[in-house]
Amino acid sequence: MRRGEQKAFDRFFDAYAARLAAFAARRSSLDPAALEDVVQVTMINAMRGLANFRGKAALFTWLCQICRNHLADLRREAARRATLRSLDELQAAHEPGAIVELTDFRDPLDECLEDSTRSGVRRVVNRLPAGYARILELRYGDDLTVPQIARALQISEAAAESRLVRARHAFRDDWDEHGPAEVAPANVERREHT
Repeated sequence: MRRGEQKAFDRFFDAYAARLAAFAARRSSLDPAALEDVVQVTMINAMRGLANFRGKAALFTWLCQICRNHLADLRREAARRATLRSLDELQAAHEPGAIVELTDFRDPLDECLEDSTRSGVRRVVNRLPAGYARILELRYGDDLTVPQIARALQISEAAAESRLVRARHAFRDDWDEHGPAEVAPANVERREHT
């Protein structure tokens, strides 16, 4: 592929496109056409960065990271684009229930708690040794099985299982000690009293 051989690229695409689409589908709610675009952009970005691939991780793991980055870019882009409809447009369409959709009835406190839990998980994972953080990401972020993790990390399945168990224990110990409590409870109590 580095020499620009089309057959090599075709084999590469055939070997990884479906797996990449499944990976992206688990991490997003995109329709099939958008998933296809994600796979194509990921493959193009991989080809552009092929000279930088050092083989420290499995090729599919590297592709997944490129795909994950692209999905994050898409989420940020979608968050910046507001989906607005004017009241005139709603009235013209005679959608009586549509005006109600303009109001967001989510409880901001619930969102704060979810965000603080997410932040707490992020903080705990960031405090773990790099090997533990990586194996937890492969298992729970990438949804890989222990044999797949073993191949990705180039270790035996027994070693992968053992490292995963130790990483879970390290996470649980840190979570029990710190968890989301560093941010959430004080803020929640203050909001309830104001």
